[in-house]
Parts: sequence; C-alpha cells; structure tokens
Amino acid sequence: MNTIRVTRTDAALIYGLGAAALALSYTALADLAARAGLGQWQSAVWPLVVDGLIVAATRTVVTLDDGPARRYAWTLLWSAVTVSIAGNAAHLLLPPGPVHPGVATVVAVVPPVAALALTHLAIVRARALAGIHAEPEPEVAVPVDNAPASPASSQLTVVPTPEPAVSAVEDDAPVDERDALRHRVRQLHAEGWSNYAIADEIKRSEATVRRWLAATAAS
Repeated sequence: MNTIRVTRTDAALIYGLGAAALALSYTALADLAARAGLGQWQSAVWPLVVDGLIVAATRTVVTLDDGPARRYAWTLLWSAVTVSIAGNAAHLLLPPGPVHPGVATVVAVVPPVAALALTHLAIVRARALAGIHAEPEPEVAVPVDNAPASPASSQLTVVPTPEPAVSAVEDDAPVDERDALRHRVRQLHAEGWSNYAIADEIKRSEATVRRWLAATAAS
C-alpha cells in the first residue's frame, strides 16, 4: 500500500474548509438534537457522533486497499453522510419548536447504532492491516531433473551413510523426493556451485549437502 502525500497548500485547504463545514454542520445538528428532547450536553455531543463517524470511515477508506473492510467503510461512510445531510435539511425545513416524535426517535437511535458501527469498523480495519503486514510462508520448490539419465549414471548405486539424529527432520522427505534432490545436488556440484549455494537452492542445510556429496564420492 503506497503512502499518499499532499502539499502544504492542499493540506491547509482541506483542513480549513473541512473545519468550516464541520462547524456549520455541528450547529445545525446540535439545534436539531435539542429540539428532539436531548439535554444540553447531549445535544452538544450528538453532532460529534454523526460527523465523527464520517471522519472515521473516511480514514479507513483512504488507508486500506480494496477488500471487504474497505467496502464496509464505504457503506458506513455514505450512511453517516446520509444521516448528516438529512439532519441538516430537517433543521432547516422543520418548523421551530419540538420536532415530530418520529424525528426524535431517529435522533435517539443514532448514538447506539454509531457505537456498534464504529466498533465493527475498528475490528475489520485491524484485521485488514494484520493481513497486509503478515509475512507469507515460504514455499519450498523441489527441482525435478527431467533429463534422461546416462548409462553410466544409471549404474551408480548410492549407499547413504548413517546420519546423526539432528538431520532426521531435514531428511524426512519421501525416498523418491530425496533421491531427486540428491541427483540435483550432484548436478549443481558438477557445475561448480558451492555447498552453501546448493543448500540455498534445494532448501536444505549445508551439512546435508556435504553428507550427500560425501556419500556419492564414497560410492
């Protein structure tokens, strides 16, 4: 995910105009909440819930790549914008005085719904960020040599030497896979590869490569 940077002029415009817009919206929504029957401090906090949800959802939208979490944030963003626009319009269109009980009910329902939505948003955003920063498990590629064996190599019999117990984890592959890896080791060694380079290529330790080459030489 690439970091998006804006110039100082753009940042000043964004913050300045955003603060002015939120201030105007705050005034209208606070008055609507007071007319819906909320107390003084409840009316002062109610606009922060509505427009604060817009800010939180916008942050998630712009900081995540496309996926379920980002799509949920978009849904939450447009829902909060709809509530804010409807509240500002109701403040202007409704007559002075207490509002209709239906409008008051909507005002009362917004805070608990917003709390649930914000909690869910925080969880899906945390999971999405955890998936971005998680390191994928390395895949072990087993090279297979499809070249036909020469008559001389087909007559070779590899007699493995007893290996210490510490190598049991490394050599627990099936017999046919281990034989393919040993054949690959002999090929790379013949091409001039170092033991460490061979070990990195076949995803085994350098000690294992050395033992396999020693067993080949002994045979």
